Amino acid sequence: MHAADAPPRAPLALRLAVVFTGALAVWFLVRWLFDLVFDAELTLAARFFNAVLTTALAVALVVLARRHLDRRPWAGLGLQGPRAALRPFLVGAAAFLLPSALGLTLAVLTGWVTLDPQVSFAQILGWAGLLIVLVLLYEALPEELIFRGHLLRNLMTGMAPWLAAVVQGMLFAAFGSVLWVASEGWGVLAERGVMFLGVGIVLGLLRIMTGSVWTCVGFHVAFQTVAQNLLSERFSVDNETGLLLSSVVVAFVFATTITGWFHRGQVDWSRPRPE
Repeated sequence: MHAADAPPRAPLALRLAVVFTGALAVWFLVRWLFDLVFDAELTLAARFFNAVLTTALAVALVVLARRHLDRRPWAGLGLQGPRAALRPFLVGAAAFLLPSALGLTLAVLTGWVTLDPQVSFAQILGWAGLLIVLVLLYEALPEELIFRGHLLRNLMTGMAPWLAAVVQGMLFAAFGSVLWVASEGWGVLAERGVMFLGVGIVLGLLRIMTGSVWTCVGFHVAFQTVAQNLLSERFSVDNETGLLLSSVVVAFVFATTITGWFHRGQVDWSRPRPE
């Protein structure tokens, strides 16, 4: 379907506002139900409850928005089916894991960071496997579908892709900051706002470079799995700032370079992409 033949759709500002507000509603609803059902006790069952419900509600939100606000096919979002998902997912994971592993290895070898396991290797791997599933369903898939899927795709219909990446990064920063301030107070606003802005822009660039939301999902899963494992009670760390700089910040700095090397595609960053 060409843009000229496509059915009329809601104004861009309305589409963005509805989905952004809906995203906040999803996460606040899941939190409220978690408190109600599990009495705020974060058991493994509660984690899976939160994860599955969040993905289900996020998918429903985007399906409804795509059908009634965008009036465009689902395929335009860049969330391909299982057969086409594996390669971009692995590219995204590699874009985090390769520079992260190199940076952390150098930090440990030079003595800048001391990282001592507190449990067996089998327990570390087992928890990492659980984290992959939990992060995928509670954070990576729903957040990437909403922000790098729906919101970014809609923004690119009216502005240059590079600008769309910045704007959706700002929306992602607002989203994450609201959730953190609601639970932790205003003291976390500056730190979390800057972090979410940087993360959102990098992920937006990965989505544009590869044309697939799965690249962002892979990166997101790898990032959160590594960070949550290393900063848990399973490891003793003498320099958390050094750990984050060497294993997380380094990965975000080189993410687009790694992705570009794997993808080797040509991207027009200057022209909007109507659909």
